[in-house]
Amino acid sequence: MVTIKDVARLANVSAATVSHVINKTRKVNPETIARVEAAISSLGYRLNSQARSLKTGSSLLIGVITFATYDPFFSEVLAGIERTAYAAGYGVMLRHAEFNLQAQIDSINLLMGNNIDGLIVNSTTITPEFYELIKQIDRPCLFLEFYDPALPVDSLESNNFAAAYQSTLHLLKQGHRRIGCIGGCAYEQVSVSQRRKGYEKALRDAGIYPRDDYFVMTKYQTAEGYAAFTGLRALPEPPTAVITYSDLLALGALRAAADLGLNVPADVSIIGFDDIELASYTVPRLSTVAQDKKLMGEMAFKQIQRRIARPDLAPEHIVLPTRLVLRESSGPAK
Repeated sequence: MVTIKDVARLANVSAATVSHVINKTRKVNPETIARVEAAISSLGYRLNSQARSLKTGSSLLIGVITFATYDPFFSEVLAGIERTAYAAGYGVMLRHAEFNLQAQIDSINLLMGNNIDGLIVNSTTITPEFYELIKQIDRPCLFLEFYDPALPVDSLESNNFAAAYQSTLHLLKQGHRRIGCIGGCAYEQVSVSQRRKGYEKALRDAGIYPRDDYFVMTKYQTAEGYAAFTGLRALPEPPTAVITYSDLLALGALRAAADLGLNVPADVSIIGFDDIELASYTVPRLSTVAQDKKLMGEMAFKQIQRRIARPDLAPEHIVLPTRLVLRESSGPAK
C-alpha cells in the first residue's frame, strides 16, 4: 500500500509537507503543491479518511440527502456541489431517502456514522419527524428550496415567486386570460409554494380571479403532467395556456397536447420551470424558467464550508435570481 512517506520521497519533500498540502493546514509553495499533487496522482495514493477523522476530527465529507434522484434539475445541482467540494478537497456522500420516515432516519444515521462535516438536504417534503432529526444534528446543515425561519439552518432557493409571476405576466401580455397551472407540494415552507402565490398574484393584478379548477397538484412526475394537462383540457372552458412547476411536468403536458391533436403554441401555450437540457430539444422547444442549477450547487457547498469555519454565524437565507427563457412552446392567444 502506498504511504504518505512514498509520496514525500517522490516529491522530494518531508512527510509533514505532504500532510499540510493534503489537509491544507499550512500555506505551502505553489511549486511544492504541484510536485506533491503530481506524486499523489502518479502513485495512486489514497488518504485514510478514518485515520484522518480520528486525528483531526474532520472527515472532509459532506452528506447530501435528496428525495428525487430521478429529477434532472437535482442532477445538475449535485454536479455543482461535487465539483466545488472536490476542488476544496472534500468528498460527497449521497443518500436517496424518498418520502419515508425510516429511510430518512437510516440516511441520517449512515451519514453521521461517517462523521460528515456538513449536510445538504434537497426535499419537497419535510415532515415534523424529519424536523426533529435535523434539530439533533450537531453539524452545519443547509436546505435547498426549503425555508422555515423556525429551523436553525441555512437555506438556498431561487426566487420562485418572481419566476412564476413573470411567466404568468408574459402569458397575460400575450392575450391569454384562461391560464392554468400544473403545480405540486402543499407545504407552506417548501419554496415552490411561492410559485402558486406568484401565479395567482399576476392574475389578480390583471383583474382575473384565480380558479381552483385551473390549479392541479402533482408529485412532479412526467406522467402526472400528462394526466393533469389532459384533465385541464377536459374542462368546459379549458385554459389557453399552462405554466408548470417543472420541465418534467411540462414534457408530460407537451405529449398530452400532441395526443389530443393540439398545436403548441397555436392552440395552447405551455411554460416549464428549471430549464433542464431536454427543454432545448423538445418539439416544439420548451419555454421555461431558467434556474442556475450548477451555481446553486456551488453556493450550497460554499455556504456549508463557511458554516464549518464559523459555526457561530446566524443562519442565512439565500435567494438566487431566475430568468424567463422564451422558446417555441408559448405564443399569443387565439
